[in-house]
Amino acid sequence: MIAYLEGTVQARLPDGVVLLTAGGVGYRVRLPTPLLADVPETGQPARYHVATIVREGEITLYGFARGDGKALFELLTTVTGIGPKLALALLSAFAPADAATAIVTQDIARLTSIPGIGRKTATRLCLELTEKLARGWVPGAAPAAGASSGQSELVSALTNLGFPEKDVLAAVRQLPPGGQPFPEQLKKALAVLGRS
Repeated sequence: MIAYLEGTVQARLPDGVVLLTAGGVGYRVRLPTPLLADVPETGQPARYHVATIVREGEITLYGFARGDGKALFELLTTVTGIGPKLALALLSAFAPADAATAIVTQDIARLTSIPGIGRKTATRLCLELTEKLARGWVPGAAPAAGASSGQSELVSALTNLGFPEKDVLAAVRQLPPGGQPFPEQLKKALAVLGRS
């Protein structure tokens, strides 16, 4: 399975790029809309984190600038009714951290603003992925320094969503002490971070 590609741009396409590797193989890689604007000129170097989707008679590569985009794309495609095309549409409309935040906070209105995602699909996304995303979906992420053992999971989840560590630590310190369920703590911390 192809996980990362580096090479030179052989051709710019309306939905992606053909990347020519050092071995002389050209790979067609589909990209989220924001990344299309950043595709280098023909002959220039480019590199992408790649999710490989194998379907009947077809292998399709989806490229992302960073590993978090790839990880979220792969997670999205595990949800029933969310195929690669819809996952790419979601990541074309939102940065990975914003998409994950919309799911964790169960922002159905924001999710249904994506063509192809109705209320039912948005609700399924939230039900199936909220806990996975809240517990950290970026492999190898370590809890931030300065958090107690009870807060480290919350800090890890928030930094994985793309918030700066110093802002996360400040937000977590503002939360009321007590044994609230994790999703409730996460929603409160996101509300604090949204005000700053």
